[in-house]
Amino acid sequence: MLLRAPTQGAWLAVLAGAQLVDMVVGLPFSPDHWMLMAAVNLAILATMATRRSWDQAAVAAAFPAARLLLLVGYTAAALSKYNTTFLDAGTSCARAIAEAASFGMTERVDVPWAWVAATIAFETSIPILLAIPATRRHGVRVGMAFHFMLSASPAFAVVDFTAALYALFFLFLSERDLGEIRSRIQSAVRRSSIARHVARAPWVAAAVAFVAFGLLGYVQPRAAAGVLFVFSELYLLGMLTVALLAWNKSRETRSFGRVRWFHVPVVVVLVLWAANPYLGLRTTSVFTMFSGLRTEGAAPNHLFMPSFRLTGWQDDFVVIEESNHPEHASARDGLLGIPLIALQRTATDFPELAVSGTMDGAAVDFGPGPGQRQFEPLPSWQYKLFLFRPVAASDQQFCSMS
Repeated sequence: MLLRAPTQGAWLAVLAGAQLVDMVVGLPFSPDHWMLMAAVNLAILATMATRRSWDQAAVAAAFPAARLLLLVGYTAAALSKYNTTFLDAGTSCARAIAEAASFGMTERVDVPWAWVAATIAFETSIPILLAIPATRRHGVRVGMAFHFMLSASPAFAVVDFTAALYALFFLFLSERDLGEIRSRIQSAVRRSSIARHVARAPWVAAAVAFVAFGLLGYVQPRAAAGVLFVFSELYLLGMLTVALLAWNKSRETRSFGRVRWFHVPVVVVLVLWAANPYLGLRTTSVFTMFSGLRTEGAAPNHLFMPSFRLTGWQDDFVVIEESNHPEHASARDGLLGIPLIALQRTATDFPELAVSGTMDGAAVDFGPGPGQRQFEPLPSWQYKLFLFRPVAASDQQFCSMS
């Protein structure tokens, strides 16, 4: 319905609220882009509630906050890459992603440092370009191109994250720039026979799309994922193409706009959320994806960000030597470590969990059996909100994808 009538603020409010509910239900596994979009949707709903309207002016009043929220999340993601694991070409997630996305072809090119340098350069420059008025429109194109490259391979498909960023990137373009892009899209649509058929029978098209992208997933998940990937890539490529073609058609600058007082709490919450790893709290879905950042234990690997531990959750660090849980398969020889609170959470869902290893230099043997140290149950609020990923516990580092 919103695609048919994009100016219907009521439908936008419904979808924004639904996304917030979906994010909360999905916790603590809600991914990074869900958290970013939840903050944006919360800013939009707060604007509508304060203005007692859901017209276009009310939605537009939330755009400055949306721009700031994107800069907060993106800056946090870029900042997390400045750690010794990511900057080491041998252990960097940049190299691991390049190998996965290219189906191993990059292994034949002996320049692993190039992937690290390129990632650091792009992710550092994009929020800077977006923040500076004179370079704002360039930052949009650079960001779109970089994230399209990241999502182009079916072996490393992050199209949902890229699509979310595209929507927010466009908020940094001037009206004239956006007008040129819309004109090119409309021109392409008018020449498309498929688009004409969809326009003649929109509800039939919607039903077919629902079956192809929704119900097919229950029958044949791999086929549904393939169909969705192809259509998503076509959309992303189309948006990138028109944005690049319109690059020099307008040199107008989009002003950042004024962030309203009722947006400040949303921004503060997102800043605190992004700071979770450095505060001794959760280490997943906090804009540290694919960074290899480690704040747990006694040896954080960030180059300059200090760790202010508000809790001792990351201090109780267990080096796993043996475990009966499939997620700990790489724990042989003490290569894997994880905070004790994460093991407590796992034991809630997997009561037979047994783990042997060391904690604070002493041997520990957790489990439900005789003579084993039992895992203390977690309060429901900790179980729901906090999630910690396993990290390397030796010099043999690996890329943590979360």
